[in-house]
Amino acid sequence: MVKVHIIGGPGSGKTTLGQMIAAQLHIRHQDLDWIDLAPGHGEGEEAYINYAFELAEQPDWVTENIGLMWTDPFLYRADYIVLMEISWPVAAWRIIRRHISKSLRDINPYPTRLLYSFLKGTRQYYLNQVTADTAATMCAYLEEHGNHVEPPDTNILLNRLATYRMDGPPGAPPTAEFTRRYLAKYKEKVFVVRNNADREHLLELLAKDSK
Repeated sequence: MVKVHIIGGPGSGKTTLGQMIAAQLHIRHQDLDWIDLAPGHGEGEEAYINYAFELAEQPDWVTENIGLMWTDPFLYRADYIVLMEISWPVAAWRIIRRHISKSLRDINPYPTRLLYSFLKGTRQYYLNQVTADTAATMCAYLEEHGNHVEPPDTNILLNRLATYRMDGPPGAPPTAEFTRRYLAKYKEKVFVVRNNADREHLLELLAKDSK
């Protein structure tokens, strides 16, 4: 039984890899962007945190998302944390190609008018461009919590989401560099995927571990 959490920026290949791992290991795949929360999970951020705890306790899974803090139950319980690292030009090309492909098939949930702002925000993520206030908030978080690996707690995570508000939705990392530094405390189980060779190596390791 293997638990895998995949993290990376838009267009990095999280969903494709998640589907490959799920098919190879015959385990559940959950894209955390598309959670169907049943009644009883609470409301807002608390509901997502409660869901994370619930799923993380299951015996095997592969999950994927760009988010941090509220996803700590997955990071803590995962056997492998997969960090997807690609260049901004590659990410931009994939995002545009995916948008066009889904639009042509009439399955795109996002209108084209949002594409420019999405690309702009994604570019800032990959190129590590943030405001001075956001940079200060990132540094404050890492100084306070960057070296501590403790069992996550709902109230603690809610407090961190409220205290360390940054650009974008709650828990969304402003930069790729912040994501790398956030995961440093889990370095023993972080596997970086930058290309197809890395991906194939990971799949081989997972196949061995699942036997």
